[in-house]
Amino acid sequence: MKLYPVEKEDKYGYVNIDGEVVIPFKFDFADEFENNMAFVEVEGLCGFINEEGEFVIKPKYDDINYFNEGMAVVEIHHKYGYINVQGEEVISIKYEDAKGFTKGLAAVKILGKYGYINYKGEMIIKPSFDEANEFNENGLALVKKGEKYGYIDTCGNTVIDLIYDFANEFIEELAAVAVGEEYFFIDIKGNKVIEGGFDFIGNFSEGLAPVSIEDTWGFVNKTGELIIEPKYHWTDNFSNGYAVISTDDKYGFIDKRGNVVIEPKYDNVFDFSEGLFSIEVNGLWGYIDINGNNMIEPKFEEAENFINGVAKVKYRGKETYTKKDGNLIC
Repeated sequence: MKLYPVEKEDKYGYVNIDGEVVIPFKFDFADEFENNMAFVEVEGLCGFINEEGEFVIKPKYDDINYFNEGMAVVEIHHKYGYINVQGEEVISIKYEDAKGFTKGLAAVKILGKYGYINYKGEMIIKPSFDEANEFNENGLALVKKGEKYGYIDTCGNTVIDLIYDFANEFIEELAAVAVGEEYFFIDIKGNKVIEGGFDFIGNFSEGLAPVSIEDTWGFVNKTGELIIEPKYHWTDNFSNGYAVISTDDKYGFIDKRGNVVIEPKYDNVFDFSEGLFSIEVNGLWGYIDINGNNMIEPKFEEAENFINGVAKVKYRGKETYTKKDGNLIC
């Protein structure tokens, strides 16, 4: 049974799709469930509960992340460490910063530098980086020394030299990078694969990446072909087949052929999900369909994507959820 965190009289609890209270309103904050656990806050301290509302990780941390590879980052007094799913502190809370485990390694900061530890807390890659990200599915991590970015493998070997003034994570096997004011894309071997006099570039999503040429934005494919000519003031990545566009400080959507499906006339917009776009008009959010018809009139202070027929919204200052007919579940 799916449970939804909602706010009532400054406390959070959980309800089901019919609005029935399953876990009482007793938390100062509550997040959605992930892998049968939910983040909650009580009197400024954070922990996890199960779907019966019982604490599986007692609220004793200043902050706590969701589990990744069986480990969760926890914070006490601006120091970071790790616990396992049993709540045992398996890596001491002593680091200046700590990130999630991927590929069996996690980036941690000590004495101002980042290195990587294993599940036992052993330093596998010595602290020498000013910034360090998580390893991706290809086993590469974006790191920074001084003002330059590059990529290392899980052994700490430099796979792509730290020569870039700007660099993003690899997405769909390509990364957006820059040397000076020259922006281009590289593959996982560091080969330059797409260039074209870009002023700025974004990440690939659904096979296309936003690029800026002479202060206007369009999209290229993975061969570097301009699929959608630059003519917009701004564009976002494609999501579920559509991308946000902006013209004259108004927002709309295009499809992958560059056709305008929702004219840029809204104050703001959010992603397309389950047949609906979320749109903002005069400070309030609602939902329209692919033809631009109002399905839920703008009445929310915030509105997120629909998932399984339900979307998280803020209504009259309270966090709750709406169904596609506009009725709140609680």
